[in-house]
Amino acid sequence: MSRPFVKHYPSSATRQAAEANYRWLAEPGSRVRLPALTAASGPVLCFERIHGRCARPEDLVMLAAHLGDVHGSAYVTELHQARLNQPYRERRGHVLPSFPHRRVDAVARELHAGNVPGNGLMSVARAQRLLVGADGPAAFYKDANPRNFLITADGLVVTVDFDDLTLAPFGYDLAKLVVTLAMTYGAPACEQVAAALTAYNTAAARHCGALPGVTWAELMNWAEIHHILTSRYAADGRYPRRWHEVRPASCGTGARPWP
Repeated sequence: MSRPFVKHYPSSATRQAAEANYRWLAEPGSRVRLPALTAASGPVLCFERIHGRCARPEDLVMLAAHLGDVHGSAYVTELHQARLNQPYRERRGHVLPSFPHRRVDAVARELHAGNVPGNGLMSVARAQRLLVGADGPAAFYKDANPRNFLITADGLVVTVDFDDLTLAPFGYDLAKLVVTLAMTYGAPACEQVAAALTAYNTAAARHCGALPGVTWAELMNWAEIHHILTSRYAADGRYPRRWHEVRPASCGTGARPWP
């Protein structure tokens, strides 16, 4: 039997928050495949060990469809009751923070500090307006970077790392995947990103045909927000590239996507 994977947290409180996130994602009917939680005590969570690899660029379209599936399912089963600008208390009492929560201050902090190279694209006011003004159907953000997916030998997608979970617009977590794959492996082809967006919208719409679908401009708006919020992790070496060096050429009109 494989030894369990042991995740250590700074405190019992942070462990409890991650455990609550895990248990919400593991609710009956969820489309998210998770490792079994085998023990929880003090500042430690123990999970079954999953044998798989992290996501790579060739997985983008497949993972986009997976994200659209889990977001569409979560919307139909529960998040149709949520509002992006308000915390959402799910039926067992766990609270998912609102979408603007912490992000409004974080984008201002990063931009004012000069931590975002190649950003002549979005001012503090524009970034904050995008966050505060987000409306429409609610999905969730689970930090869809390549390390947070394990793909098994038989092609199953297992989601790991439960530290971050908030409400988010449809497409926001897909944008995180696009940005972090590019920052890890290099610039994606515009056509590949467009195919991923189509796969995401198609999978979400299978759960609710009334969902409006994410546009290219919306996806790129959220990508620029992720550029602001992840630049510090490129600066400290966690990503070898930065989004402004690898963002794909525009698909469609070429017009600047942000308002």
